[in-house]
Amino acid sequence: MKAIFAISFSFLLAFQSVGIGIQDIFSIGKLVQHAQYHSENYGDDFFTFVQKHYGTEKENHQEPEHEELPFQHISCQHVLTDVVIVSLDITLPKVETNIPQSHKFYYQNLYCSLEKISIFQPPKFA
Repeated sequence: MKAIFAISFSFLLAFQSVGIGIQDIFSIGKLVQHAQYHSENYGDDFFTFVQKHYGTEKENHQEPEHEELPFQHISCQHVLTDVVIVSLDITLPKVETNIPQSHKFYYQNLYCSLEKISIFQPPKFA
């Protein structure tokens, strides 16, 4: 099962890197039908058909139904990123502020009673 997923994702990645989409794959039937039409009516072989629709003769052979053929879209899916490093020398003025601070903390020895009180104490001389 992992092999099937790996192979299908690798084909998807390869097709997308070339620019082939799902719509192009589904419309290959229209490409075959139109190639048969050209073969019957104009006597074109497959390479002449490809040259008329995708090659150098594309400009001379324009018809409205050619827009439905696959691989006709032009798209650029590149992402350009520029990183510009600008050094800014900003000097901030030093401002001294005298805010009176009142320290309100103190220490309480909460454990002193545990150390000093003992049941057994030595006798005391008076």
